[in-house]
Amino acid sequence: MLKLLFLFLFITFSSYSGAEKKLPKWEAGLWAGGLIIPDYRGSSETQYYVLPLPYFIYRSERFQVSGKEAKGLLYKSKNIQINLSGRVNLPVDSDENAARAGMSDIDTALLMGSTLHYKLYQKENNKLSFRFPLQAVFSTDFSRINHRGFTFSPSIFMNRKAQWNSSFSLAFLFSTQLYNEYYYGVSENNVRLGRAYYQPNGGYGGIRMTLDMKRKLKKYNVGGFVLYDNLSRATYETSPLVTKPENFTVGIYFTYQFAKSKQLVRSSFEAPDE
Repeated sequence: MLKLLFLFLFITFSSYSGAEKKLPKWEAGLWAGGLIIPDYRGSSETQYYVLPLPYFIYRSERFQVSGKEAKGLLYKSKNIQINLSGRVNLPVDSDENAARAGMSDIDTALLMGSTLHYKLYQKENNKLSFRFPLQAVFSTDFSRINHRGFTFSPSIFMNRKAQWNSSFSLAFLFSTQLYNEYYYGVSENNVRLGRAYYQPNGGYGGIRMTLDMKRKLKKYNVGGFVLYDNLSRATYETSPLVTKPENFTVGIYFTYQFAKSKQLVRSSFEAPDE
């Protein structure tokens, strides 16, 4: 049930479209599609979902909630934008993952911080920008909250608006030792045959590439995305919990808008990050 809740948050984010100059203050609808998601970066085990779920989006000029991410505007100029944002990572049940069998579960992770967007180039419907997100990570089982370090993932983002809106990003991932220990460390109590003691350092965590395509047809949206993770030369690449250094997350979806606000708002998040 918990995974379904956060899957709902994930697909609401995927349903968001910022192609219009003014957008409804809120909208609600139905999402239907399929997703293939690895348990965590570097895991050889994946989860499959094929289901319909509701989605809800809220917007204002300086604040936006679109499911997986909530963000507020701190600063905006012609080429620079700074946002505060938060998002959620799915939990992992260690009893359902062979590499983590007998270990503590990976709890739901909350990532909160700021992102600097710098628009490098824009001409007609093409845009190129840099993003610099710095986020603090907290895990929770909803009875307590623990700090799990920080992540930093500078990226290049390209967007093209056409009949099919498309975007591509290349991110270089970095994280602190505390974060890496939570996801990839093996304590002495968790050592077993085939799983040695392991304590990772902080530092480089590999790359992530994302390709997204979507098309808006009045009340309908159709789209799909592919997310590729590569842990080659990551500081925790040799962890016994990394059983597959390359991962793909794949999704295709269809959305139908049931209702929307008559009030339109001009979202400050359309440029430079959408």
